[in-house]
Amino acid sequence: MTAAAPAPPRRPPDRRSEPSGPSPASCASPRALLRWAVGERRGDLVLAAVLLSTHQLGEALVPVLVGATVGRAVRSGTPASTACWLALLAADFLMLSLSYRFGARAAVRVRQHTEHRLRMALTERVLHPSGGVRLVPGDLLSRASGDAERVGAFAGTLAGTVAAVVVLLGSTVLLLRIHPGLGALVVAGTAAVLLAQNRLSHALHRTSGTEQALQARATALAEDVVRGLRVLRGIGAERAVAADYARVSRDAVGAARRAVSAEGALVSVGVLLTGLYLAAVAALGGALALDGRIGLGPLIAALGLARFVSGPMRVAATAHARYVRALASSARVHEVLTAPPAVTEPTAAGTAPGTVAGAVGEAPAVAFHGVSLPGGSRARWTAEAGRMTGLVCADPADADAVALLLAREEDPGEGRILLDGTALDRFALDTLRTALLVCHHEPVLLPGTVADNLAALTEDTAAVAEAARAARADQVLGAVAHGARTRVGDRGETLSGGQRQRVALARALAARSPVLVLHDPTTAVDAATEDVIADRVRRARTGRTTLVITDSPSWLARCDQVVHLPTPERTATS
Repeated sequence: MTAAAPAPPRRPPDRRSEPSGPSPASCASPRALLRWAVGERRGDLVLAAVLLSTHQLGEALVPVLVGATVGRAVRSGTPASTACWLALLAADFLMLSLSYRFGARAAVRVRQHTEHRLRMALTERVLHPSGGVRLVPGDLLSRASGDAERVGAFAGTLAGTVAAVVVLLGSTVLLLRIHPGLGALVVAGTAAVLLAQNRLSHALHRTSGTEQALQARATALAEDVVRGLRVLRGIGAERAVAADYARVSRDAVGAARRAVSAEGALVSVGVLLTGLYLAAVAALGGALALDGRIGLGPLIAALGLARFVSGPMRVAATAHARYVRALASSARVHEVLTAPPAVTEPTAAGTAPGTVAGAVGEAPAVAFHGVSLPGGSRARWTAEAGRMTGLVCADPADADAVALLLAREEDPGEGRILLDGTALDRFALDTLRTALLVCHHEPVLLPGTVADNLAALTEDTAAVAEAARAARADQVLGAVAHGARTRVGDRGETLSGGQRQRVALARALAARSPVLVLHDPTTAVDAATEDVIADRVRRARTGRTTLVITDSPSWLARCDQVVHLPTPERTATS
């Protein structure tokens, strides 16, 4: 076999410097994925935890230093000693201010990078050549935005939670030095808060998962409605669809309310227990002061510490709620990352020599050998090398299936498909899709300009110009407002259906692939223009293998052979 000589496709940007996605071990469970996402920025996380802990400890020292200063002044302290204590207090404020500034920066970096890594992991999985992710775009958008943000928020606040635990331990030690009973109250209060929020977290986990699923459903439906708004108006279905969206939205709002109620209950119990603890500390401290067992300075320090640690206790009380919601979001991301592939890459042991390396003839033949199709037929036909073949399918589902099978987005249940005599599943997916390019019936234009789409698969300007002329995309350039610089919008919405088809056809032709499969490429184009396009494509593809799945007379008249599915013999006998 000779090596193919088409223009090379546009190379993707080099991403070797970017961090890789999660390993199989990291995707073993939603908890493992959450640990991976948080641990990706462990350096910033440790830095943020240390600095925020330093800040919190500095805050905890403020009432202690104030109490010591007042106590020393009351006990006939000299102005010099008072000034020393005040200078120490000022140094403490400077330390805690700088610690918070840089610690908060590190925490924000952890949050942003965690969100980014999850989004990139989702993108890599969705765009993986093996496919298998069959969620609607709205649902995927919800997971890449809302769920990634929740995991990022948890990662960003994790350092603050560590700082809260550190300051609770430090405050307990300080209160124990002032009086053992006060330290014991901190321990008891913290234990009560943690126990209560652990009991309530199970309800939050259930409601949070339901809430996120219903919100994703509402987002997906909203996207579908917006995309199909013209069609809905044309058939007068706006009211029915609006009622359906209102119902889904009400379900999502109800789930959100239940989730917020569960989280509110969790937080309110923590606040209540914190308030009871603070009152108990104040009562015990006052009783000890009245009995003369602690002085004025230690009393001020104790009450100030007790008041201060109520904040860290609230942080500890809400930490589990954030973890539960992040875990629910991690489970939704995990579902996408672990979706089974639609097709598999060949292994070295099961691959024919040379096929994975990409050696394909310049004009290879494509053959179906007993391939089962949705309409019940068994396809047996060959698209001859270097020729244009028309494929007429009686069942539209068969036409869709042939395009998907040739793109290897699916594998046949029975039978084999051969490219240049080698089964498709023996080619590496990237190699196969470079040699055999499928232009689907509803092609998707990429974000950017018309020129960006025309040159998406090649850097050969001559090939782009030739393809634009063959597909009559040059007419599109003359019809749109800004010519080649016209932005196509989301999925090509700024162009008409016929313009989108011509730009997509030109994009496919410009790649000059050895095999090109066109599935109803001009159904939105008028008959005269379609006839011209069919003739020009026939000329542009001379010497290469082309398969056109269509029943258009203009295209079939240019084909060297026409295959019917099912075959006339099967139709007669059935």
